[in-house]
Parts: sequence; C-alpha cells; structure tokens
Amino acid sequence: MDIDYYMKIQNAYGTKSKREKDLVKVNQNMAKHFEDTFDTEDVMINGSPKKLMIIKDTDGNVFKKKIKSCHDDKFNLGDYVIWNNQHWLIMAIDPDGKTWNRGYMYLCSLPLRWQNFEGKIIERWAYSEDFTKYSSGVVGNDKMQVGDNQYGLTIPIDSETVKLKRDIRFPIDCEGVEIPDFYKLSNRKSNLSNYEYFGRGGIMTLTASYAEFNPEKDKKVTLDDGSNVWIADYHSPADPPTPIPPDETTDLSVVITGNRGLKFGFLRTYTVKFTDKDGNEVTDCDFEWKVISDFPVEQVENGNEIKLKVNDENRIDESFVLQVIVNDKVLSSLTVTVISIF
Repeated sequence: MDIDYYMKIQNAYGTKSKREKDLVKVNQNMAKHFEDTFDTEDVMINGSPKKLMIIKDTDGNVFKKKIKSCHDDKFNLGDYVIWNNQHWLIMAIDPDGKTWNRGYMYLCSLPLRWQNFEGKIIERWAYSEDFTKYSSGVVGNDKMQVGDNQYGLTIPIDSETVKLKRDIRFPIDCEGVEIPDFYKLSNRKSNLSNYEYFGRGGIMTLTASYAEFNPEKDKKVTLDDGSNVWIADYHSPADPPTPIPPDETTDLSVVITGNRGLKFGFLRTYTVKFTDKDGNEVTDCDFEWKVISDFPVEQVENGNEIKLKVNDENRIDESFVLQVIVNDKVLSSLTVTVISIF
C-alpha cells in the first residue's frame, strides 16, 4: 500500500504525528471558510493584494484594529496595510503561527519625508503620538521662548529608516500650509520591537522635537506623482552613478569604490579600479581625478587612491561628485554626501 499517496489524499503529507495532521486539517478548514465572516476584507499589504480579518478593538480605540489572516498568509511587524483608502502599520504580531496569524494594526496619519544620501526623496507613513501631552508647547523665560512640541513616530525598520540619525529634520504639519513646522530627530529607539532575527520584521520609534524653519535649506519640491511637498535641508541630487560601459577606444571598465557618506572633518579613501574587456585588471592607465563641488573639498591623491575631507560643518547633508577622467572623457562618477559624525 502506498502510504504517501494515502497521506496526500488525506491532506496529511509531510506530517509526522496526529497533532500535526490535525493542525493541517484545521488550517485548511479555516482557509476554506475565511471569507464567510463580515470582518474579512480585501487589502493591500506592502503592495500585494491580500485578505485580512479586521476586527474592532475591544477597548474602543478606533485608531487600532485586531487583524487575522490564514496560516499560509503571514504578515510581519512593520508591514503597511492599505485598507479603506487608509494607511495602517502592523504594530504587533503573535509569533505563534500554528493556526491564525494574529496581530494589531494602527492607523497612520502622518507622511514622513526626507532626502537620503543619494538625493532620493524617501516617504514613510508613521503612526504618531503626542509626546508632550501635558506641555504648553513652549519653554523659556520672559525674554525668549521656543517651541517644546514633541511627536512620537513609529515607522518600519528597513534599509532606509535604519540610516536615520539624530538631528535630521522633517516637515510635520497639515498638507498645503504655506510654511510648515519643522522637527528634528532627537531620539531613536530601534530595538524595542525588532523581530528581524527570526524573519518577522520590526518597527522603530522616533522622537521628533520642534525645530526652526531654515529658509536657505528647506525647500518645496515636486515629486514624481506631481505633488509639491516640503523637504528639510534639501540639496539638488547629482546624477546617480550608473555602470559605465567600456569605451570603444579604450575598452576600459572603470569602478570607483568608497563610502558615499563622508563624515564631516574626517578623511575617507576612495579607490578606482580599471579592467579591460576580458575582465583583466589594468594597472598602468593614465587618468585624472576630478571633484565637482560648490564648496571646498580637501584632496590628497596617491595613484589609484584619493583621500577626501570636508572641514565646513555647514556643508553637512550637501553633496559633491567624484569623477575619473580618461582622455577627456568621464568614465566613472560617484556622488558623495557630507554627513554628521553622530
């Protein structure tokens, strides 16, 4: 008798015990009837169509919902859910996924926007809290007072948000105001709810404190979708570095290596490597380093290496371009952004 065939038709193939077999059957039955409840909704999770059971919070908090999904449709901490034309952030999950996947999602009310090292505008929707609930909103004396507002902002842990450092600034205000209020990142807690080590995502909480508007650096820019938004400390991004095909006359492939974030006040080394069309390294190439910048950049050249340094603290978050020139042609370029040491 073919026991494997028997287990397959009983939906128990791959199970090792009666308990595992029963779990398989339970999960299959729940998936079969998942759409029978009024709570099941069509949603988008991180851009993919899914089905979630969205349940009213028993504490009466309308900004959070209990969610469930079938066993095979896992969701993770920090996933974005688009439901009812709203952005929700998954803020809690039950790591035990034997049957249902369970968790909570919170309503996001604030789009957080900033510019990364390469000049790209990054947007993340945040769940916001009032961290100065009992403050008057100002602090100071009879001669001078400054804003004392603080937001608590929860966003996913991802490749862009992990780069956020203290003192980076964001516009936080109603959309469409002539000049919004600006806030700076004053605290960052990234490991309070970090489940990445077992593959279930993570979220971080930021503290944003009131900061002054800078008319010289804070700009209104147009995004790809045509919307006009404010970006703090905006700088015009240089052309992004792209792979340069071998030149027909030289058959050279040129690559500049080095960190695109140059810490203010520190020397950093950048190296260029030349290879021919067969992938062999070329060591005797006649080339020229060139730095294109609106501000002074200290340069120390040593063959295929160049050390760069920016001493002007006011140039933090500004960028310049490092190029390699061969026969008056730009064969490689790298955009470098001056960053804080903290």
